[in-house]
Amino acid sequence: MKRLLTAVLLFALAVPAFAQQDPQTKWVVRGSAAYIPSVPYILLPWIGIAEALSADEDKGEKAELDFPPYMAVEGFYSFNGRWSVGASLGYCGLSGKVVRADGTVRSRDNLVLLPLTVIGRCNYINHPAFKLYGTLEAGAMFSVSGGFSVVPDIQLNPLGAEFGGRRLFGLFELGFGMSYFGARVGMGYRF
Repeated sequence: MKRLLTAVLLFALAVPAFAQQDPQTKWVVRGSAAYIPSVPYILLPWIGIAEALSADEDKGEKAELDFPPYMAVEGFYSFNGRWSVGASLGYCGLSGKVVRADGTVRSRDNLVLLPLTVIGRCNYINHPAFKLYGTLEAGAMFSVSGGFSVVPDIQLNPLGAEFGGRRLFGLFELGFGMSYFGARVGMGYRF
């Protein structure tokens, strides 16, 4: 992982063709998706319980769980080169089924969570072609499948990077919290 981060940093700093001439961009909108191991932290205790309770191993049944990637759309307003504030609307969830020994499905269930958070961001490095930053998100996570419930949501992303062109850019973040645990990648656009 250190080699990958080092390579990304060196590549982004070595490509002056992508440099943005006007660093006074105020608004940034970006979309992202978190990939393995993007298990929503809030679901971790329920995985073992669901698997143990739902499948009857004596009958050859097994539980199959699927975690779609965590996806989010975020908007930021930059006060200066170091500090930004924004908002995020995300999607994460869990789908599972119990499969009998003959391959038929005995039961299915889905859990859909929509995190809505306010984001504070600090840029460690603010180069026109490359930004290294950290974010802290706080808000609420809404469960919209089955019944409606709300839980607090906190997400810490101590290391993030944006790299690329003047308007369109790529992003990479490492984070942990209620929304996801792991790495996410995405694209963004500066206004």
